[in-house]
Amino acid sequence: MPLTNISVSKAKPEAKNYKLTDQGGLFLLVRSTGSKVWKYDYRINGNRGTFTIGSYPEVSLKDAREAHLQARRLVAEGKNPTEAKTVNRLKAEMDEKRFSHYAKDWIAKQNLATATEEDLVQRVEKNLYPYLDKKPVDSFTTLELLKVLSLVSDRGARETAKRMAGVLRRVFNELLILGLIENNPAQGLAELLPRPDHRQKGNFGHITDPEELGPLIQQIYNPSNRQDPVTTCALKLMPLLFLRPKNIRFMKWSYIDFAQAMLTIPGSEMKAGKELKVPLARQAIEILNEVRAITGRHPYVFVTSHGHGSPMSENTTTAALRRLINPATKKPYGTGYMTSHGFRHTASTLLNEMGYSADAIELQMAHISQDRVRSTYNKAQLMNERTHMMQEWADYLENLTRIT
Repeated sequence: MPLTNISVSKAKPEAKNYKLTDQGGLFLLVRSTGSKVWKYDYRINGNRGTFTIGSYPEVSLKDAREAHLQARRLVAEGKNPTEAKTVNRLKAEMDEKRFSHYAKDWIAKQNLATATEEDLVQRVEKNLYPYLDKKPVDSFTTLELLKVLSLVSDRGARETAKRMAGVLRRVFNELLILGLIENNPAQGLAELLPRPDHRQKGNFGHITDPEELGPLIQQIYNPSNRQDPVTTCALKLMPLLFLRPKNIRFMKWSYIDFAQAMLTIPGSEMKAGKELKVPLARQAIEILNEVRAITGRHPYVFVTSHGHGSPMSENTTTAALRRLINPATKKPYGTGYMTSHGFRHTASTLLNEMGYSADAIELQMAHISQDRVRSTYNKAQLMNERTHMMQEWADYLENLTRIT
């Protein structure tokens, strides 16, 4: 006999759980605790299952019967109503949760080093979120994603475009596994992008001729009035410290000991995972004091002018270098002449020519080589040489700014 609203409301708990059967496998489970739950017993291909509809009185008898009817239709089609309920719930979430929500979850599970994660977050926030958060994740086509990445590759950042294609593929693959999408629109996307021209790029744009380096350093120290002073300070510091670009961008004030004139970058921020100590020359301290007056209230040394304390973007210093005017041609240096990473090559070459030991140079550049830095190495023995080297290098660059 079908249930009624009265029989459901008056059902009392007993010593053991019991069922009040409605029809078609629908029943109300009355637990000894007093709670009441609507359930539906079904069979698919001879296998029995139970689908939980919801609790009473939150779900009324009428609502339970409607949900039961929908579940029976799924069973008739050979579909598991429990799995369908999960998928429908997740799909409903997609109206509120866009690509950035799922991407953040994926990034959090990668267990990346702090600097690496911050760098990745900055890249996806710039290149993906503004375009992919405009509509639900199940509505994108491969062509639409290609258009988004083409905006990246067309500005010359082909390596970044390839990397973003990998992020898209892995995030959308998780959505596919969860059943939120029926296919992965980012699968094979990287193959549709133009390949980076390594023959043209070479080993990072860099200068080893002092006659060419001098004018470039002079241009760095005489920036356009429109250039952000924080960007100018970053450009000045890059040739002095010859760190990897991301170690400049994600440098924190807490890493700097002004009293000891020492920058200590923790291993979590370094490519090789080992702490790096960088002796700070007089000129470096002066630049840091200059930028401290601007950004000292933030954790990061070099922050964007409009990012509420966010670290400087990957393209800021590279674009600033491109805009510098080459005195020989009276035109911007452009792409390929010098890169932010290229200062490392420049320093390595010229410091070798200045007579410093290869071990001291490699150690200062955080190049971990079994051939050059032996297991018995006492790094402290080279700190005096490295400190002297960094000051002489800073003096050398300062003299270049005075050559006319």
